Amino acid sequence: MNEKKFKILMVLGIIGLIIGSWGMGSRLIFGHASVNYGSYVPWGLWVVFYLFFVGLTAGAFLITIMTYMFRVERLKTVGRLSAFTVLVALICELIFITLDLGHMERLYRFMITPSFTSLMTWFVIFTNLMLIIYLLESFFLLREDLIRLAQDEKLKPNKVYRLLALGKTGYTQEDRERDGLWVRRLSIISLPVGLLFYGTNGAFFAILQNRPIWNSAMTPLLFITAALLSGGALITALIYAFHEDEGLVKPLGQVILYLLVIFTLMEVLQFFVGYQSKVTGIVTSLNLIAFGRHWWSFWIIHLLLGTLIPLILLIKSPEQPRTVAWACFLIVVTFLTVRFNFLIPDLAIYKLDGLEFTFFHPRLRTNYIPSLMEWLVSLWIVSFGLIAFLAGSRWLPIHAPVGKGEKRDPATWCNILDSQAKDAGQGGQQHA
Repeated sequence: MNEKKFKILMVLGIIGLIIGSWGMGSRLIFGHASVNYGSYVPWGLWVVFYLFFVGLTAGAFLITIMTYMFRVERLKTVGRLSAFTVLVALICELIFITLDLGHMERLYRFMITPSFTSLMTWFVIFTNLMLIIYLLESFFLLREDLIRLAQDEKLKPNKVYRLLALGKTGYTQEDRERDGLWVRRLSIISLPVGLLFYGTNGAFFAILQNRPIWNSAMTPLLFITAALLSGGALITALIYAFHEDEGLVKPLGQVILYLLVIFTLMEVLQFFVGYQSKVTGIVTSLNLIAFGRHWWSFWIIHLLLGTLIPLILLIKSPEQPRTVAWACFLIVVTFLTVRFNFLIPDLAIYKLDGLEFTFFHPRLRTNYIPSLMEWLVSLWIVSFGLIAFLAGSRWLPIHAPVGKGEKRDPATWCNILDSQAKDAGQGGQQHA
């Protein structure tokens, strides 16, 4: 990513962080007083964003598995980027779901008094395990270069690198082999943990019998497919933006095409079977998705911008990395509507006829529209994630980039930074 694009994105992130601070402050001081969800629609925009970020981790998760567990050498250039992407997305999703809790200060109770028959307990366990695994994996992947950067007196953030290197001043071949072994071990552990993590998120919704669309054996499979599609599209777009590696973008684009077709067919089957069942709750929920007040998010944003246009781009120009990257970008930015249309319509139907005429209160309505505070909090978290990713991509050695016509391995990172420091007059900047 060139300097101009980096600065534009960083400025946008800072502006979003500043604007969103009003909503974040309101949430921390006044709790849920300004949200628009209630008793009948207990989950809102923050859970939608949580599901969105869960999906964004999946593509990078698979890249790290293929790189460090199955040792696919071709993917090593993006292994660090993938691990760091998973880490940032996990942190964002944890912030979203924590803020959604009524008493987030009680979250620790899941760990000290767990109920192992509850899917919520397993959800907390697997989420925290994923965070720990990828925090450690990122550390072991970066440690060699962090130590080298810590010893380079030319770099201005030298003390920061020393802190991140945990005070270690030397790095031997034995250290390199040991760290590589730890990365492989963590990747092996992350495979079952990750599959259970994604499966548990889907199963959590599938077991709710009073939710007609969710209560299906198909829900966990939809979750996994959706996660692979959105996460795969994200990592493909990031590889193009930071590496411009045509040799990876093209085949990944084909994988995204197949996933997009499969996911679209699964959605068609969901609607076909749902309408054929003639079950009132299912038909009502499907009608809300397709013809309700948010119909435009389904037909225009999801199906047109997020499905049809990417399909055309991926089919007509599979050999053009730029086109593939734009198709993947469209899939990612529109996938929030997929999560919204999965979550809200099944909550927004009254479970008893006439219930809407029995009790009257704003919290007892199903016509949910996110409040300004909910949007501002979401803006703050997304901006935080953007800044964290951009900062890491610039000042941490997360890239072993394939530049235009040349290959670079992680061992040359210090030389790259040194040359940039001399040219740009500032240390620690990387031009991908």
